[in-house]
Amino acid sequence: MEPTYISAFPGIGLNRMFVGNDGNIYEASGGSRAWRNNNPGNLEYGSFARDNGAIGTDGRFAIFPDTTTGFNAMADLLSTSSYQKLTIEGVINRYAPPSENNVENYLKAIERQTGFTCSTPMNQLSKDNLLNLAKAMSRHEGNIAGKKRFVSKNEKYIWVTVGDDKVRPKHKRLDGTIRTWYDFPRPGEEYGCRCHAESVN
Repeated sequence: MEPTYISAFPGIGLNRMFVGNDGNIYEASGGSRAWRNNNPGNLEYGSFARDNGAIGTDGRFAIFPDTTTGFNAMADLLSTSSYQKLTIEGVINRYAPPSENNVENYLKAIERQTGFTCSTPMNQLSKDNLLNLAKAMSRHEGNIAGKKRFVSKNEKYIWVTVGDDKVRPKHKRLDGTIRTWYDFPRPGEEYGCRCHAESVN
């Protein structure tokens, strides 16, 4: 049984690190960015994401403790006034602009998976309907699962700063040092930290 994750931060490369309520650290690797972040809607980190349960950021997007929280956050976003005044087609065009996506295929997939017509006004959808819509959008976007593993207490990384004059003094002192994931602080975990971890190998 997985623990409840209470904080999260970037790991090495594209990996994500999760701190469990059991005191252990777990790594999510592979799969899609949305899966690694438990963020099926790819919500950007900020006050809205934090208010909806985000426990960290990958530098741009929010990291949620689990996919249920991520889907609820996405549904809550779709419940806001800027989305409620649209139709489902309007939402898809906003989420997946025609300049970057085949919107016609996207809309057909949403209609097939949800049973809603794309002319349906968003303000006619219940919370459960919004969750179904969010899950259908996530499937079409390609929310691909990767792997999670327990991180041992002696596993090490190298702390690396961006090297400019905005680096915090305590982080400058850590630049280039070899640390374990159980040492505090950790790169990218503190708000606004731009440091990152590199492999010791």
